[in-house]
Amino acid sequence: MKSIFTFLFVAVITSQGLAQTGNLTGTIVDKKTSDELIGVNVYIRSISKGTITDISGNYNIRIEPGTYTVQYSYVSYQRQTVTDVEIIENEVTEINISLESENEQLDEVMVSASRIDNNEVSLLRLRQKSLPVQDGISSQEINRIGFSNSAESMRQVTGASVEGGKFIVMRGLGDRYSVSSMDGVSLPTTDPYKNSTGLDLIPTSMVDNIVIKKTFSPELPGNFTGGAVDITTISMPDNLFLKLSTSVSYNDQTSFNNNFLGDPLSSKYSRLGYDDGSRKRQLLWSENKYLTRLNRYLIDIQNNNLSENQISDFNNTMRSFSGRSFTARNETPGLNHGLNVMVGNRVELGTHRLGYNIGINYSKEYLQYDERVINSYSARIPDGSESRMQAFQLNTGTESSDEVTNGVIGTMTYQFNSNHELKVMSMYNHSATESVLDMPSGSYPGALSSGSYNNRVISYKQRQLVNSQLKGNHYFGDLSVKWSGNYILSNQYEPDTRFIGSPVDNSGQYFFVREVQLPFHFFRDLNDSQYSFKVDAEYKLFNRVIVKTGSSYSRKERVFNEFRFQAEDNGTNSEDEEFVSFREASGDYDTFFSAKNTGIVGTDSDGTPILGLTYRDQTRPQNSYTGSEQVGALYAVGVFDITEKFKIFAGARVEKTDFAVRDGSSNAQEGTIDVVDILPSVNIIYALNNRSNVRLSGTQTLARPNMRELAPFASFDLLGGFPVVGNPGLNRTNITNLDFRYELFPKSSELIAISAFYKSFENPIVLELDVASDQPQYEYINTRSGQLFGFEFELRKELGFIAPMLKNFKFATNFTYINSRVDLSEQEYETRQHLDSSIKPYRPFPFQSPYIANLNFIYENPNSGWDGSIYANISAPRLTANGSGAAPDIFEIYGSLNENRELTTTTPHPDLNLRFGKSFRNGFSTSLSISNIMDYNVVQYQEDNGEYFINSSYNPGRTFKLSFSYEFN
Repeated sequence: MKSIFTFLFVAVITSQGLAQTGNLTGTIVDKKTSDELIGVNVYIRSISKGTITDISGNYNIRIEPGTYTVQYSYVSYQRQTVTDVEIIENEVTEINISLESENEQLDEVMVSASRIDNNEVSLLRLRQKSLPVQDGISSQEINRIGFSNSAESMRQVTGASVEGGKFIVMRGLGDRYSVSSMDGVSLPTTDPYKNSTGLDLIPTSMVDNIVIKKTFSPELPGNFTGGAVDITTISMPDNLFLKLSTSVSYNDQTSFNNNFLGDPLSSKYSRLGYDDGSRKRQLLWSENKYLTRLNRYLIDIQNNNLSENQISDFNNTMRSFSGRSFTARNETPGLNHGLNVMVGNRVELGTHRLGYNIGINYSKEYLQYDERVINSYSARIPDGSESRMQAFQLNTGTESSDEVTNGVIGTMTYQFNSNHELKVMSMYNHSATESVLDMPSGSYPGALSSGSYNNRVISYKQRQLVNSQLKGNHYFGDLSVKWSGNYILSNQYEPDTRFIGSPVDNSGQYFFVREVQLPFHFFRDLNDSQYSFKVDAEYKLFNRVIVKTGSSYSRKERVFNEFRFQAEDNGTNSEDEEFVSFREASGDYDTFFSAKNTGIVGTDSDGTPILGLTYRDQTRPQNSYTGSEQVGALYAVGVFDITEKFKIFAGARVEKTDFAVRDGSSNAQEGTIDVVDILPSVNIIYALNNRSNVRLSGTQTLARPNMRELAPFASFDLLGGFPVVGNPGLNRTNITNLDFRYELFPKSSELIAISAFYKSFENPIVLELDVASDQPQYEYINTRSGQLFGFEFELRKELGFIAPMLKNFKFATNFTYINSRVDLSEQEYETRQHLDSSIKPYRPFPFQSPYIANLNFIYENPNSGWDGSIYANISAPRLTANGSGAAPDIFEIYGSLNENRELTTTTPHPDLNLRFGKSFRNGFSTSLSISNIMDYNVVQYQEDNGEYFINSSYNPGRTFKLSFSYEFN
């Protein structure tokens, strides 16, 4: 840490030495095509200083403060001269130029400079010239609303919502149908149950912009249907800069809440988000004969057949679990807080340029839900006399969570000249979440005829992503070549999840019953390694024809392990004074699980050992698996300018998929996919004028199962839900996509867009409940077909046209309507129809809201430094899980509960957020944001005959966040 601050101190001192200059920067594009122009001359005659644009059409000149006239010239383009360009000390003046071809026979263009902030404008320009349908959000917009990570930022994008605060749902299609990449390279998931990366790992401080392709084009991966999300990291800076920012936030449900519970195993590195090894699975437990063959040794103990050494070894094994407490620790959380440091510079080396960026981020966030509800229901055959819903397990209590996120990113770009560039990027992101789910008030009608049911889950989850990437961009006249290679390591580590279910009879006595799982320790770890390489070439064959071609290859290896050790009280005698039974402990977990109460706790009068608590290794080889995934691809595409306004973009991608997943059992059934897919794409673009386009698209894409879905093992729900089983026989899904969009760009920062889309699915992968089996369980299957259609509307408008006093106000809104249906399997439909004849043969896609709307009012005054925004998001209820038997499906909503904690309406509440800030001339700025102003609850429910049954509910509370930053340029 000391070296980091030393480096930052040196950077500040160095920056002070260069404080007598300002920077002139910008991007130069072709006015007609919006393509970046390489090698444009930028010249300031009065000081005989100039430069040329780089491989991205950008230029940068460091000059003394003053007012200048700047000339822009390029072969076969009209020269443009900009006057009154004001350079201010320590600031960046940005002038973006659109050059026009000499064929237009225009005189030299003379304009007067005006300073602009073009982040949002640049992203709209990218959308206008993009070949596939594209949306996005810039870093300017992200900062304006105050989002802290990339997942939160995506909520503002048209048609997007976020599942579980991490995973993108685009156009009503969950993470299975979306892909995530960083700087064009696909990111793996750190969650075995998900296909795409949890974007909450990527802090917004590292992001330049986020672009979402909504229609497939052959240079993109073929396994997306909803959206391809590409996060562009910070690029080459214009000059030396240093930015420090910090924030503190208060949550009215969490901060200083005395009900907060923590893990007693919290490590000495927990402040930094790392486990010190106190939670890890001990080597002593691996292939331990006392744990794997407990029954045999229990018989030997009863018959007094163990030697002293064996008794010692037996006790050492059993008592090694005693330090893993099931008792939660009371604590009081303080304020959430975060810190971010960014530093970068550009160095001119003659005709060469070298730029670097280094970013460090840290955040700590507490969450506390005091009225946490988790219920599950079964169903009876309806007879019209009463509700078919039958309570299976009801849980009420609290949930506490302590999450630490930290990361480092470094980029270095070297431009040999305006035609050749290399970029190296390395990123490390890490998060750790310590949580306690405590349910002291519950019941278990599905297993207990009377009494109450208490349970507790103490868990720790650590996720980590390391991404190293090397990229090259090269231009050879009409030929451009881009290539990249990367290596990614990702892992998820879940050491010692502890679960204890405690039935309590009507007299208040604790007891164990076979219908309830005995307490256990649960361990998981997932490790992925992935490397990939791709190359893209583009050649301007004729004036109106561009040919693109390329190839890519990626390979991912996964190792997933799961271990389980369960407490046992077989062979114990509650009448033995040396042993404290679960009933006698009466909720005192420290006494019951103590070393004194574990193993052989003494001997009786005749020398026979007295047995206490023991543990059994319940690990199943089927619950661990290894897998490999290889995808190789070739593509070719042509861009044809049929006329000045009419463009066709057509081609195909060929992908070879080779999947293999095998569990750890000796007779494992291997899940495999070995197939070649040809994925065509046709995009038609008609420019009604230079500010509006009509787009039509027809494409074919696919969706693959992930490795966990192919692995034939069953995972369980800690709170009594049905297990989830993989399926080695899964096939991929083939999808046909049709898209239409009309878009109008009235001004550089304004947009009106109307879109419509239709998707047809063959063999969609769904998670359905097998109600015909003896033990109901969810299973991944291919059903017959599905379809989805909808439309989108987006508007961005400056409000100065209403009145001059509103010139600093902007308005942005978007709305998405989606209708989907995916067929039930024949087995589920036939079974459920017998239970309830009103059951339909289809349901919507998971996590699909029928409508999503966003609204944003923005105020920006560059002269005063004040800015503010009001942002609102609202979405209709969405399917989260399938109901069991004849029970209705489970939906989620942001809603409200009455004073009895009941849901009375499914009208959604908006997520309303407010932010306002002030920037100062000395580089300091501050902002205050308030989120969840409407104080909604996140509720999952089932509806039967107008009555709502809550499956899950919690209140995230309102958050008040105060931020400070200092930036030196």
